[in-house]
Amino acid sequence: MDMYNDSLYEVLPGCCLELRLTSKEDVRLEASADFRFPADFAGFQGHFPGNPILPAIVQLMTVRFLADWSLGQSTQPSLHHKIKFKGAIRPGDSVTVNIVLNNDGVKWGGTFSLKRPDGEAVSGGIAEFIV
Repeated sequence: MDMYNDSLYEVLPGCCLELRLTSKEDVRLEASADFRFPADFAGFQGHFPGNPILPAIVQLMTVRFLADWSLGQSTQPSLHHKIKFKGAIRPGDSVTVNIVLNNDGVKWGGTFSLKRPDGEAVSGGIAEFIV
């Protein structure tokens, strides 16, 4: 990641309200986390003036943050695909990030979703991480 993305990743814990590890086995895990992004969150700066929305890259950072926490170690995203961005996350919005990851011996990969408290999907797709 570049310096801008590194600094955003470092402040994500301040937006995380709760982390939950639903299940974890040697080759599979399920976890979720609740995030709320305040109006002064750095990720909104410049995206877009007068109509701020959370950038897609920050949404993907929440998925990595949850994977890192769930695995108890730092990961490197190796692939994102079949991603659908269905709604905007605005200042003050809360979202729940869900992941279901499987280990194939080399990497952890699986599905993720970001949803509003009412269950409306904001984004989702497939992600893979190298540990």
